[in-house]
This record gives sequence, structure tokens and C-alpha cells, in this order.
Amino acid sequence: MTLHSERLLFREFQEADRPLLYQLLSDPVVMRYAYHDAYEAESEFQPYFDRILRNNGTVDRREEYKFAVFLASNHRFVGMCDLEIEQFGESGGNAELGYFLAPVFWGCGYATEIARELLRFGFSVIGMHRVSARCHADNAASENVMKKIGMSREGVFSKARYKNGAWHDELRYAITIANDKRHLPR
Repeated sequence: MTLHSERLLFREFQEADRPLLYQLLSDPVVMRYAYHDAYEAESEFQPYFDRILRNNGTVDRREEYKFAVFLASNHRFVGMCDLEIEQFGESGGNAELGYFLAPVFWGCGYATEIARELLRFGFSVIGMHRVSARCHADNAASENVMKKIGMSREGVFSKARYKNGAWHDELRYAITIANDKRHLPR
């Protein structure tokens, strides 16, 4: 499965992408605000990546869609993104989107472009009713992405994220298909 945005190509992960994703998710700078700590060893990373590969190609009612993201112009690895299905029913479903980018691509608008494409995919292709996202309360850049794609702040979850030996607040944003007419199915 592949997706495209203006400047980016999204595709399901392949075995050859293992070192790219490991490098990204083992970088303490990238993982500074992430829910999970950076991977310290490939042996810790292996089960996570194996699960991604097993999930690829699943057609009906997938629990998650994880994509490697590349520049469309030269196929340089930008990062990864995902849409995790929290609930699905006859009237649609709920999903949470996420993204991790290599620091060299920060501040270029790619996170916003990724999030917009995930919204389009979630609403128009897989039939979600609501898409949410969350971030560490100190991660202003990620919060700005959520605002730019039209999400509304639903709340602050006090001391919900344990990171670097302390509990931190978490912000949660969401949007429903009714509030985002750009992504109504055609």
C-alpha cells in the first residue's frame, strides 16, 4: 500500500527499511518527547519491527497502518508515521495518528503534510469518524501540527506520561469527519 502527498511518498515498511527505522527510533533527540524511550539495542527493536512487517498487507480491519515516509523527489528517508485504529464499527471508527521525523527534516512542514495525508486516508479510505493525536505537553512543534490540520484540543492529561524519571502532562487533540469537510468520502 502506498500513499502520496505533494512532496512525500508513503509506503508500508519493508525488511530493507529495518536500519532506517532503527536509526530513527534509537535517536534520543527524536525520541525526546515520545511516549516510549529511544531503543538502546537492535534486539529490543526487533520484535517491534517484526510486528510491523507481519501487519503489512492485512486487508480487513487492520489494527494499525505504519508507513515509511520518503521525499518523492529523491526517495530520501524522512521518517515514519502511523494510524492506529482504536475502535471500528458500522458508523466508522476512531484512530490515533502519529509521526516521527529525522531532525534534518524538522521545520520544513513535513509533519503537517504527513498528518494531513493521514487524515485524508483515515476519513476517505478506511472510513474513520474521528482521528486523534497526543503529545508531550512541552512539545510545542507537535501541538502546532495538530492545530494546523484543524484538530481541536480535547484536554490536558495531568502527569500521564512517564519520561526521563518524571511524570509529564500530555495534550490530546482530535477532529471528526463532520468537522473536516475536506476529507469527506467522494
